[in-house]
Amino acid sequence: MRAMFLPHPATSPEELPATGWREVSLPHQWTLEGLEAEVGWYRLDLPAATGARRWARVVADYFCEAWADRTPLGIHEGYFEPWLLELPREPHTLWLRVAAPKEPYGTVWPRLKRQIKGIFGQHDCRPGGTTPRGQEKGTGGLWGGVTVFETGPVALLHVTPFAFPHPKGWRLQVDLTLDARKAGSSEVSLSLHPENFQGEPLTTTRTIDLRAGRQRVSLIWDLPDLPRWEIWERGFPHLYRLEVLCGDHRLGVPMGFRTLAQDDGWLILNGRRVFLRGTNIIPTQWLAAYTSEDAARDVRLLKEANLNAVRVHAHLTHPAFYDACDREGILVWQDFPLQWGYAEDEAFAQEAVRQARAMVDHFGAHPSIFLWCAHNEPTHNRRTLAPVVAAAIRAADPTRLVKEASDFREHVYSGWYWGHMRDFQALPGAPLPSEFGAQALPRAELLRRVLGTDAWPPKWETWVYHNFQPEQTFRVAGIEMGASLEAFVENSQRYQARLIEFAIHTYRRAKGRIVGYFHFMFVEPWEGITWAVLDVERVPKRGYFALQQASSPVLVSIVPYVERAGVGQPPFREIWVVSDLDRPVSLRVSLRLEGPLSLPLGEMTVDLAPHEVRCLMNVMELFEAPLESREALDAAESMLRQLPPGRYRVIAEAWEEERLWSRHEVEIEYLEPLVREEGGFW
Repeated sequence: MRAMFLPHPATSPEELPATGWREVSLPHQWTLEGLEAEVGWYRLDLPAATGARRWARVVADYFCEAWADRTPLGIHEGYFEPWLLELPREPHTLWLRVAAPKEPYGTVWPRLKRQIKGIFGQHDCRPGGTTPRGQEKGTGGLWGGVTVFETGPVALLHVTPFAFPHPKGWRLQVDLTLDARKAGSSEVSLSLHPENFQGEPLTTTRTIDLRAGRQRVSLIWDLPDLPRWEIWERGFPHLYRLEVLCGDHRLGVPMGFRTLAQDDGWLILNGRRVFLRGTNIIPTQWLAAYTSEDAARDVRLLKEANLNAVRVHAHLTHPAFYDACDREGILVWQDFPLQWGYAEDEAFAQEAVRQARAMVDHFGAHPSIFLWCAHNEPTHNRRTLAPVVAAAIRAADPTRLVKEASDFREHVYSGWYWGHMRDFQALPGAPLPSEFGAQALPRAELLRRVLGTDAWPPKWETWVYHNFQPEQTFRVAGIEMGASLEAFVENSQRYQARLIEFAIHTYRRAKGRIVGYFHFMFVEPWEGITWAVLDVERVPKRGYFALQQASSPVLVSIVPYVERAGVGQPPFREIWVVSDLDRPVSLRVSLRLEGPLSLPLGEMTVDLAPHEVRCLMNVMELFEAPLESREALDAAESMLRQLPPGRYRVIAEAWEEERLWSRHEVEIEYLEPLVREEGGFW
């Protein structure tokens, strides 16, 4: 659809000029055209309707007012909830005033925000980040466009299903939002169609009694046992489409049948534990430019990274992303768009509760969503706002897990904001760390294209606007710039990759005390310098491959002995294997040393039970080896003593027949011993 557009602060159509308008394609956000505006007007000229009633579905960020010619139609607040408003049947001009105003700095923004926009309102991955410029390049506009449709006297406006298991199958509750011109009865037909597999459709018809006006009606439909939606690594994500017909108007929503529970911290999906291997995602800062093809690409990259879960971080993203997760069997942790601090008054809390219920209504059909989280890193609102919003979500959706907040205490930035990456060995954030990571520069070519002459030598003010954190980069992580932008990129990406690898291997070896992880974060949502492992154009950084390898469903993990040692010292301390598979697995685990001289270190067969984690070898236990093993140990030490000094890689591989599940490498530098000893390590 196309509309006429004009950025203008007018408060009513009468105040608008006749000139300056131009045609734009919907969906539309004015920042994508380089405009720094707070109010935009859209004008659509509509012909006469042919049906009994005419409606508009408007998706705007953030406030939207509508007029039919000069007649006011109403006001809507919120960026993710479609506004469904009735239009006149006569020919008219539909005026839409969309406002996304900057909140007053210091008095409202950033600590007492009133717009419920999550990361679109304030975040360290926005243009300007957490600086006073953090509201620039805003998200205002008709990002979801306008859909005009016609209905009969009874309008079916929305459908939200909830599936409850019972011993013979499923009890489906279908909540319908309808608007009746007058009181009476109406016939509603429901059908359930397999969408990604072969199967027979199911249908039923009901007669419902309606009062005049808008209302919500719940229908109960008992269904037989049906194939379940599963994550990609252990089954198939069986999808259905639930279609509801009222008069001649039909609406459809996705459906999947699965059970969710929690036991001792573990997610229980369809009666079985899932170790969550996840990341956080903000696909884009401007939803109007995000397409179904973009969503399919991003979810494919998630699967290729061996992840079975993703956290949509502190916002609701484009519906196409959830569709792709439904199809591909990726679990979604969904945050409500509250990020950091907000107003404390009753009116704001009331609006947050209203929008939380709307989130369930408009996104709750997606089987991929397993958890709702009410607030990300709440500050002063932790005991006042987050519990109220969580209670509203829990009341609206009894079928999913609900979490009050993703708290600071489960966000682990060892090696970035504080401490050292080795602090991960204390398992901070247990049992489910939901953020950890480090920034890394995207490739030098992209930086030069985006930052221009400010790329090198770095103009730090420009870099900080693009989210770069110099204090953490240089003083906590200790990353060296090097002599060129290329060297800086290489050093930065190596550090990020090393931290991701170390953290995930440490968490996975502690499986049981740890029930999963959500790394931060997956993609850059704009031309920033962030914690992402894929840049804004989805070109991988080194961290992507570290995340991919460390997240394999079957993992072999080396615990280093030391980074630098005299020749003859052990090349590793421990060898572990971890399985997240739902079945037993027989592995061939091989070890070798590669460097100035290559040396095989052995091979063993390991039979793992489902979900087992096991330490295969701890060199410190070799002190306890029986005397009859001494000859073999002496031979191993003798071979290590023959190695020439230099840099070596210890390589472990885990094979299941011809399938290489996992490969892990650690580096060790062998040096000439400071003192030649007669005795050996063992």
